[in-house]
Amino acid sequence: MRGHSLLELLVVLALIGMMVFLWTGDLRSTERERDFDLFAKEIFSMLETCRWKALNERAYAGAIVNETNNEYAMSFYLDGNSNGIRQNDILQRKDIPFRSPVRLERASGDLAPGILDSSIPEIPPKKGTLDAADPIKFGKSNIISFSPNGDSSSGTLYLACRSRQQMYAIVLYGATAKISLWKFSNHQWQMVGDR
Repeated sequence: MRGHSLLELLVVLALIGMMVFLWTGDLRSTERERDFDLFAKEIFSMLETCRWKALNERAYAGAIVNETNNEYAMSFYLDGNSNGIRQNDILQRKDIPFRSPVRLERASGDLAPGILDSSIPEIPPKKGTLDAADPIKFGKSNIISFSPNGDSSSGTLYLACRSRQQMYAIVLYGATAKISLWKFSNHQWQMVGDR
């Protein structure tokens, strides 16, 4: 029997080290994708809560997405004077908060509202590409409002995971207040849920 040389032992250890490195890298990537899925579903759920709040309280309820220095937060309000959620009414404390604001960022900004780049296509059936400058497409005010009559604002909130090159879009259809969740992966959009 012959023993193993130091060189052979080092080669085997190097191969084991490379396999562990590749495995943990893939594990981190899978974990980031799972975190992104949970992040999108959490925001989806918060908007569903606004919809049910409007129906249960028989008053407008909604969320406002504010952006400061490229950081986003969502604040939640209940209409206090029967004219809908309005910036002016919030400043005058007529529309009141019904829960604490939520910061829309995870993983040191890797998961946040955003559009990866200007080559991302519109969600079907629309044609063309998205404007990467504005990930919140609910008009100029960024108010996402639900009425007690069962309708809502129309628009889309885009979320990006830059490290995975993936996106989610939370789409509201105004007339029915239907909320759908779309995922952009492998250069295409696919609906992954709606309510």
